[in-house]
Amino acid sequence: MILEAHGIRVELPRKWSGRLFSPAPGLATLHAGDFPLALSDGQFGDRSTSSMPAQATFIALTEYRPGAGLEPGGGLFSPKRIPLPLDPASFAPDRLAHPRPGQAGTQHFFSAAGRPFCLYVVVAGGRSPRRRQLVVLDHVLGSVSIGPRR
Repeated sequence: MILEAHGIRVELPRKWSGRLFSPAPGLATLHAGDFPLALSDGQFGDRSTSSMPAQATFIALTEYRPGAGLEPGGGLFSPKRIPLPLDPASFAPDRLAHPRPGQAGTQHFFSAAGRPFCLYVVVAGGRSPRRRQLVVLDHVLGSVSIGPRR
């Protein structure tokens, strides 16, 4: 399934769900996962991640508004892309917005097409299924393209 809106495009595998929405004028957020997502959720998917199955994957790609010292391509947002492949060592329970048993997360800040973003990824399950999850995550994130806001 291909999702495309707000200058963002992503290709999701079969059995994944996702949505692209605008939480505020001029901003975009992508939520995607291999389980049913909450339709009404915050930018980092607190409702969705609270109901993740024992072995599941969740992605939030959230755009930030430039200004007040936040400049696309500068500081925290200086990386130009999503780091692929994802580093398994970057996932940890203390990197979650809301720590939950059996979950680990990672986040990465970057800019693309002059737009600042945070990628937030949550995986549920042990280390053994995580290898398979990361392969799929790398594929999904590799399909993300970001252009100027439309």
